[in-house]
Amino acid sequence: MSNTKLRIISAIVMALVVVISVLLGKTATLLLCMLVGVLCIDEILVNFAALKRQDFFYRYVVGFFIVFFLIINVLFQAKLSRGFFTIAAIFLNSFLIYYLFKIPLEEGFMKNSSKKNPGLLSTMVFLPLISFGIFFESDFWKEVLTLLLLVTFSMDTGAWFFGKNFGKHKLWPAVSPKKTVEGFIGGILTSAIAGSLAWHFFLGDFQWYYSVIFGLCGALSQVGDLVQSKVKREFGIKDSSNLIPGHGGIYDRIDSLIFLSPFFAIVVKYLGRHFPL
Repeated sequence: MSNTKLRIISAIVMALVVVISVLLGKTATLLLCMLVGVLCIDEILVNFAALKRQDFFYRYVVGFFIVFFLIINVLFQAKLSRGFFTIAAIFLNSFLIYYLFKIPLEEGFMKNSSKKNPGLLSTMVFLPLISFGIFFESDFWKEVLTLLLLVTFSMDTGAWFFGKNFGKHKLWPAVSPKKTVEGFIGGILTSAIAGSLAWHFFLGDFQWYYSVIFGLCGALSQVGDLVQSKVKREFGIKDSSNLIPGHGGIYDRIDSLIFLSPFFAIVVKYLGRHFPL
């Protein structure tokens, strides 16, 4: 079977899993988020930090994430804690932006840091996903998640389409050789249009600057993808794993979404009075 067919089949299966969990309700969707987090942390600890699954530290990090996620997002639904982790995730992502643009790849910052603390890289997943439950505080959580997914994946799709058909100028060859300036701009436009149309569809509400905001959200999601690409280059890794046929690992597929999610929570909170968080 060709790689393209594998990618299509895998994408359909993943979409069906998400749709079914959403139809089953909040708890099922949160548990899916927890499972995704466990798989991402597993990829980071095993394939980046080179830990073994039987190591005490591996079990400690994974177990800590599961317990925290269940307590904060499923069992007690602690709103204050979700807010704390959302702000913490924003601060972490702000540092990752600094890392992406200011710390030279040759320094091997993440690789050296993970040698001292193998669990350090897992915070890139741990904090955003612990805070992910903040989206479920709204009665419109399905619409909020749809918007987040739409903005993120329209950026990816737009970047792929415009990059493949019009891409001539490399965006950042040292970090991600395949990405182009044309693809980046096309993805931002796609996110801006898709996000604005979806917002109008859900709420009947539109202002011109919504397009700018959703375009910036798309750009942020792409920054998340570039951060992961830089980290993988430090470790000499092509994919976070080979779990998903034709796609690589779970973290490869949702790195942009994880990175964008805490920023998106702020956008939804202050932009949409209809989506109280």
